[in-house]
Amino acid sequence: MPYPSVLFDHLYQQIISLTAAAITDSLMKNRFSCRYFLPRPVAKELVEEIIDAARYAPSGNNMQPWEKVYCLSGDVLKAVSTEMVQAHITCPETYKAQYDYYPTNPLPEEYAIRRREFGKRFYGSLNVDHNDSAGTAAALTKQYEFFGAPVVFVFTINQALTQGSWMDLGYFLQSVTIAARARGLETTSQVSTAKFQLILRKHLPIKDTEVVALGMSMGYPDLEKVAQYYARQPKREVADIIEFHGL
Repeated sequence: MPYPSVLFDHLYQQIISLTAAAITDSLMKNRFSCRYFLPRPVAKELVEEIIDAARYAPSGNNMQPWEKVYCLSGDVLKAVSTEMVQAHITCPETYKAQYDYYPTNPLPEEYAIRRREFGKRFYGSLNVDHNDSAGTAAALTKQYEFFGAPVVFVFTINQALTQGSWMDLGYFLQSVTIAARARGLETTSQVSTAKFQLILRKHLPIKDTEVVALGMSMGYPDLEKVAQYYARQPKREVADIIEFHGL
């Protein structure tokens, strides 16, 4: 006897829901900051698809505070990268981001511990001692080479906006990351890019009212190098994050 159509529709929706949940969870849980990219071009149409999906990210009162996403590739990216690397090597103290990413006061110890552990794992995966200044400097230089990624985004936000809008920008950034992963691409967000906002302004039509929030490298991952060098960073357990009251 065939299933009633109502029951079939219900079962079908359950299957779709379970599949969507599994795919979404996988995209989020297996996300990583990719620092090894293949020299394979990323099609303009694919970039547009990613931004088209990400633009539906939530924002307070639908303000959509992501001012602009500047997409760099080719000769423009090479010129920006070359100038940033040179500045990083010769006169890094000359440049400063338009905001403080970390507190000016010492970090609370629990966060300081995580930051130190990140450094140990990251530099350890490169066989660089955390106290090796030359080795760490060389590793940092790769940030301004954008790890060989064929595409780099620069995200800006209006200078008049405050913490709430910056949180909304975070929703948008996560949406870009997940939309990219769904298409076989990987990303790494780079706050370090904001330090050289004066260089970016020489190459891009960034308005005076725009704050350069961060950059993001994107491309097809070099999975062989990822497997060889990538150090998976630990995440806090669910029980350490959530506190139930009444459920």
